[in-house]
Amino acid sequence: MAGRNPEEAVRNFLEPLKAVVSCVTTEGFVTRRSARLGDERLTAAFQADFAILDQRGGQAIKFELYHRYILAEEEGERGPWKVSSAEYIYEVADSSDDLIAAFHWHPESGRITWSHVHAYGTRDSLTLHKLHLPTGRVSIEAVVRFLIEDLDVIPLKREWDAILQDREAAFKRWRSWH
Repeated sequence: MAGRNPEEAVRNFLEPLKAVVSCVTTEGFVTRRSARLGDERLTAAFQADFAILDQRGGQAIKFELYHRYILAEEEGERGPWKVSSAEYIYEVADSSDDLIAAFHWHPESGRITWSHVHAYGTRDSLTLHKLHLPTGRVSIEAVVRFLIEDLDVIPLKREWDAILQDREAAFKRWRSWH
């Protein structure tokens, strides 16, 4: 997302994230700076590191969101200040804290640099969660839609579908890679 100054660029990046996650939680959203010297990346995450979401039927879902980003000067339509994603980890677990799915993209981690999903479950022939099933870039909007439509998380906003459609359209318009 672009902005006329660094603060506006960060705000233009974070506000849509907050709007999307507010469809399923009221958990606070914070930005943290890296503790490593020289690391300019920032991290957006839930204040408590995760959110507990209510499912129809009385169960709960644990949702973790970790989204690293970089603020940089940029020329043209995407400037003069732009925020770019550097890494994301979105993890979903059941009420027993057993992981269901984890959506990852961590290109600087070394071995696995492509966006992927870890699927959790039992198979006699292989260990699913050790696989890195390739995906395209996974938006937070797609993950929240998965929570609501597939995992029966109760949306907190009646207009959740319109919010997700609107924010995903903006995400697709501004993303710099697929």
